[in-house]
Amino acid sequence: MAALPVTLATPATWPLALATFLVRGGVILILLPIVVLPTTVGLGNVIGPTLTVIAFGSVPAQVIVAGGAVGVIALAWLVVGGWLAAALEAEGSRIVARDEVVAALGSTRMSPVDAAATSSRSVAARVLVARLIACVPLALVVALGSIRLVFVTYRELTSPIDVGTPIVLRVLRGSPEVVVAVIVAWTFAEIVGAVAARRITLADARVGQALAGGLSVVVREPLSSLARFVIPTVVLLVILVPAAVAASSTWEAVGSVLGDTSEPVPLVLTVVAFVGLWAVGLVLVAVVCAWRAAIWTVAEVGRKGTFGGSTDRRPGHWRLAVSSATLWLGRSLGRSRRRGEP
Repeated sequence: MAALPVTLATPATWPLALATFLVRGGVILILLPIVVLPTTVGLGNVIGPTLTVIAFGSVPAQVIVAGGAVGVIALAWLVVGGWLAAALEAEGSRIVARDEVVAALGSTRMSPVDAAATSSRSVAARVLVARLIACVPLALVVALGSIRLVFVTYRELTSPIDVGTPIVLRVLRGSPEVVVAVIVAWTFAEIVGAVAARRITLADARVGQALAGGLSVVVREPLSSLARFVIPTVVLLVILVPAAVAASSTWEAVGSVLGDTSEPVPLVLTVVAFVGLWAVGLVLVAVVCAWRAAIWTVAEVGRKGTFGGSTDRRPGHWRLAVSSATLWLGRSLGRSRRRGEP
């Protein structure tokens, strides 16, 4: 709840969070309501002949070219898009950390001045590496779970029991353990990656140190870490689903009135309604995504270090935020009492 007013007070983080969400795959969820997905019969007509040729031991050249092109595009999106998302995430974390309310929490690791000083190109690269390493368990679960999904899909295609239910739902219903494993691995990757990204951005930590800190947070604070991930994610889903339904309905209405050129007024009103609903949905998604990111930043800035001392570099050093100096203050008071000083 402390991150919510900070998010509303820093609208500069909204486009950064929205861009991060879109680059990391959210664009698929945004475009899904207006994209017509191919049916099972359509996929069979397109892919079936190629699979038949491959089954007989011959791999067409176009399959090799298409597979290579898909691999290059996926690698470019992973590296370039991941780096861009990491840079945007780091900048959003810095903006939240500089907020007066957040700075007043008194982080023992860094002051907002120090956080601004660590702005460099290497921060985005380290955040990207930390995020990718945190996603290794998720990649393993997806790779192993895909084998199970292939067997279930083949069974549903060859000998289906319930033909009235869409095949996607039948496959998910036939392999619930894969769904649970993917959700658990995804949650773990997001929590560890979020904490590691903040420690790299705000404390200039190395990748190994940041990941170790993320693991320690999961072990020491499992319930609070889970709450920081689940609550804003549920809110995001609550925003995405109605926005997707509204966008899909208005998009179908636009398609139905496009054929009637004699009445331009309904067409204009329908297009304006579609654009308006689309824009409102994007704004709401941006605010929720910024709130999700701010939660981890506020939690990391407000976390007290066990042996954290003052961030002052010399006597009389000026601080914009109050920092913890418990260890230094305790020793100073001890010396003062032994000397009889007030």
